[in-house]
Amino acid sequence: MTEEGGMPRVEVREYPDRVLTDRHGFHQWLIGLEGVVELEAGGEGAHVEPGQWVAIPSGSEHHYLAPGRNRTLVLDLPVAWCEAAGLADIAPRRLPPAALGGGEMLLEARPDQLAARLHALLAQGRTRHASPRLRLLHLLPAVEADLAYPWRIRDWAARCHMTEAAFARRFRHLTGVAPHAWLTARRLQRACELMRNPRLTLTEIAQACGFHDSAHFAHAFRAHHACSPRQWRQRQPSGA
Repeated sequence: MTEEGGMPRVEVREYPDRVLTDRHGFHQWLIGLEGVVELEAGGEGAHVEPGQWVAIPSGSEHHYLAPGRNRTLVLDLPVAWCEAAGLADIAPRRLPPAALGGGEMLLEARPDQLAARLHALLAQGRTRHASPRLRLLHLLPAVEADLAYPWRIRDWAARCHMTEAAFARRFRHLTGVAPHAWLTARRLQRACELMRNPRLTLTEIAQACGFHDSAHFAHAFRAHHACSPRQWRQRQPSGA
């Protein structure tokens, strides 16, 4: 970990598809390279997309989630170093598409070069971005906590104060899949977890995962796994 008074650390990271919470004693800047990471700090949300630059102040508890494949340039910057370099108070902003050059210009910079390069990038930044209406950090955990509920996409859109069409477009952009496809995949993933319990019947599993009945469950499962739920279950190692 970067410690107060130490040197900056710059690296490319991939974030997981689950909600995590963190707090650290240094400023952290995230610059999107590929995919999306949703971030929330101090009640404010942001989508760290390619070119999007978001700063997390030292000591701020923050929550994050990456709904799909992602690559993010992460800068762990000691507080004292930022103050000395005049980089302590940075608002969210977007960089021009060609500004980063894949991030190599920051990854390869020595500490004495990094401040100048960061100032040069910030000088190219454009508008500050408003907090997104679609908060995956709020929506996705609520859905996954109750997959048996008969979720409708228009209900998700209403939660975000968006039209169903606008919600569907934005959801696909952030996750790479349509809302219904995401929901079906999560239900099937949960079903596979439950099928490892031999005491549960396939009908009970179908109902627990939000499928209308065992036939609906079997059809969706076969389309995704190319075998029936019963066949999949039989193939699992004993005691799994």
